[in-house]
Amino acid sequence: MPGKRSQHEFKRLVERAVKDVCGLPRPGLWFCVDDVESRGHPPEHLSVRATLHFLSEGAPFCCGEPQCHLGLLGEQLRAVEEHIRRAMHLRQELTVEFGDRLGVEYHEGVTFHYGQIHQ
Repeated sequence: MPGKRSQHEFKRLVERAVKDVCGLPRPGLWFCVDDVESRGHPPEHLSVRATLHFLSEGAPFCCGEPQCHLGLLGEQLRAVEEHIRRAMHLRQELTVEFGDRLGVEYHEGVTFHYGQIHQ
């Protein structure tokens, strides 16, 4: 891996991986990486703080849970890790952690139907 990676490059790589794996952009959803902490040289672990913005253009949404709309668990998370690992040309495994660092922002005009059918 040539040289050190910048904070901006880590953010760009994570955003691209999540967008590609999770099928973004979607109407009314905007995913933005706020901060990435890396451990290891070359990186072995990325701890990501990100925000999923809910915009009125996609309303009504089923709910306001980011994991419902992104699904960054299990196989989906492993696909994000692999996407980033390949983009960084790493040979070793890479772990990416979102955990409780995945926030939400509900913009003006956003509504939720919580499974209720509206006609």
